[in-house]
Amino acid sequence: MLQIIIKETKDYLRDKSNVFFFLIFPVVLVFLLGNLLSAFDKAEETVGKVKIHYKIETESYADIMSIREFIRGVEDNEKIFFEEAEDLDTSIQMIADGKTDAVVLFKNDPLEIHIYEGLNRIKNRTVSGIMNGFSQFNKAVNVIAKSNLQILAGSTDYEADYITYKDLAVNRTMLDYYAITMMTMISFMSIILGAVCFMGERQGRTILRLKIAPISQIKLFFAKIFGLLPQTVLQIVILMVLSTLLFGAKYATNLYDNLYLFLMFVVVSFTMTAIGAVYGLFINVNPMACIMPVIWVMMFLSGTYSKEIFIDGVTQYMPVYCIQEAAFDLAVFGRHQKANTVIIVCLILTIAILIAGAVGFNRKEEV
Repeated sequence: MLQIIIKETKDYLRDKSNVFFFLIFPVVLVFLLGNLLSAFDKAEETVGKVKIHYKIETESYADIMSIREFIRGVEDNEKIFFEEAEDLDTSIQMIADGKTDAVVLFKNDPLEIHIYEGLNRIKNRTVSGIMNGFSQFNKAVNVIAKSNLQILAGSTDYEADYITYKDLAVNRTMLDYYAITMMTMISFMSIILGAVCFMGERQGRTILRLKIAPISQIKLFFAKIFGLLPQTVLQIVILMVLSTLLFGAKYATNLYDNLYLFLMFVVVSFTMTAIGAVYGLFINVNPMACIMPVIWVMMFLSGTYSKEIFIDGVTQYMPVYCIQEAAFDLAVFGRHQKANTVIIVCLILTIAILIAGAVGFNRKEEV
């Protein structure tokens, strides 16, 4: 098995087109998209002033206090205005009339936040972001309140004494955006490597030799698949290292998260490789004509080449978009939940694909 893995790696590196398109070209794209096209990726829109009506229907003193303190802090911005609503239905009608941008209802214990959005998509995102910020702020206040009841009497400055705000530690640029989206691109392009693996054997009639080789067919199948793993790892390592050293791209803010990001993309790439290999084993149609258009469309709709591309109801369901979202969540915020989901789903899919492929390869008869 080891000899087959070494052979696959050597064959891959001997092919100059593979070296260029899978190892060098993604790094060049990071530079081109991140620098030459960054001027086109401007802020979506100017948000302007945001007027929000709110109504409090909770009896929790800690929640009421955190709501009012948070609103007071946000209003220092001079662009965001909160106004307490006297009647919820009237305020909701004001959204339709364009007299306010959103209505937020705070109710129940534990606290629930209901947002009534307006017609402006950018302001809706802004309001959603503000409320997400409040949610985290409120959790911190409630934790403090449970451990120190003096806070409820206002005898201490809880925000100054207990809450520490963390920044993202890195000034992000469009080059960082494209560094991650290009990682997604080469991960999905790995499906072509997998497809040509067995397709090349079939077209060259060398698969007949594999069939009569004195080795278990299942073992042979797995050796061919895992022989593509070093190539996958090499692609991602080269992209991450060169884009960082040559162009100053930034991924995660610490070594652990960078290694985790690397792991996630290796798993995704191997999954796509396995899918491609099974395709090449059973389907005799050029993957460049059949698979590539689908991948390019998915990447386009997922904002891989421009963050301006977002079609509500379509983009968020694209596999490419989901993986990019997990990568950004990990790289920018250090959150692993979405990355964990991607890894688990990919592992399950890989196992299912490999089992189906191994069984099919063991039974397949060449004409």
